[in-house]
Amino acid sequence: MQLLITRSDIAKYKQISKTSHDEKLNEQILDAQILDLQPLLGERLYNKIVNAPADYLELLNGGTYEYDGLSYTNYGLKMVLSYYAYARYIMFGSAIDTPFSIVEKLNDNSRPVEATQKKSIYILNKESAAQLWDNIKNYLVRTNNPDFNHCNRPTRPGGMKFIKIG
Repeated sequence: MQLLITRSDIAKYKQISKTSHDEKLNEQILDAQILDLQPLLGERLYNKIVNAPADYLELLNGGTYEYDGLSYTNYGLKMVLSYYAYARYIMFGSAIDTPFSIVEKLNDNSRPVEATQKKSIYILNKESAAQLWDNIKNYLVRTNNPDFNHCNRPTRPGGMKFIKIG
């Protein structure tokens, strides 16, 4: 499956080691794409982007756009996906499968980060990604992207409607 971001994309937003294993990072990127990004975009738009990313460069890379006479900034899906992938990488990146069990690789002069700290970093990055997603969602709604029809997309102005039953 086509990965939408690379290590260099993540490095634009997060400090990430240049020497860590690409296979492990790519695994986390793919998980973030499928498990975090696809539910936000909806299956139709997600598959169109993965199959032809060159057709969605503005959505992926971000930029400015006009709406109701004002200029807005679209941060880009690569930024959102970078935060989701980084969160997963921090939480799960050091665990390596071996014939003897799952282990955490360490150097002689290193000390592992405690699980609670890793979880805090994971949660903070997922929350940041969710806030960044709100920006992308606004872009998709404001530009009337025909392939974006996620259940969280507003269907009509005015929000919820309450009806008394009985």
